[in-house]
Amino acid sequence: MLTHPVRVTPDALKDLLRLYRQDRQILRAALQKIRLLESNPYAGRPLLGDLVGCRKLVVGDRTWRIVWRVLTDAEGNTSIEISEVLAVGARENNRVYEEARKRLERMEPSEASADLTNLLKRFGMDSSTEEPPAAPPEEPVPDWLRERLLDQAGLPADKVAAMSLREAVDAWTTWTARPKG
Repeated sequence: MLTHPVRVTPDALKDLLRLYRQDRQILRAALQKIRLLESNPYAGRPLLGDLVGCRKLVVGDRTWRIVWRVLTDAEGNTSIEISEVLAVGARENNRVYEEARKRLERMEPSEASADLTNLLKRFGMDSSTEEPPAAPPEEPVPDWLRERLLDQAGLPADKVAAMSLREAVDAWTTWTARPKG
């Protein structure tokens, strides 16, 4: 299995230490998500606006975010830099993204970063014995959308059940944009 190096910026390390003091269970979940990046640096969702080029992973009950960017060196080797791990309270609150923007603006290209193996050891996780988790499943199709695709758009249940969230949204958009009459 190809693994990509994962680096954690000093600011993100502070976020992880703060999370360690607040909720160790969420910290473990965040570190497991970060480990995903070793095998899949493009996991999660891309961000837009000022954070184009960065991606996010959702942790826990959707109130925690990990924001990172994929860096490629001159030889084309990929490395990942975690630029932010922070609680956001309600998911509508964009504090983590604002903080990521600020950090990216002031970040020096050669800023020291922590190696993921050392980071896992620091928080009591053995990187050699724990297998990185599989890529996170796609976000599920919400019940309201599934019901509309079945009842209003008339799509077959097996087709709707097999859809990713993106496919379901696209199907609903296509159906609502169709000519009426």
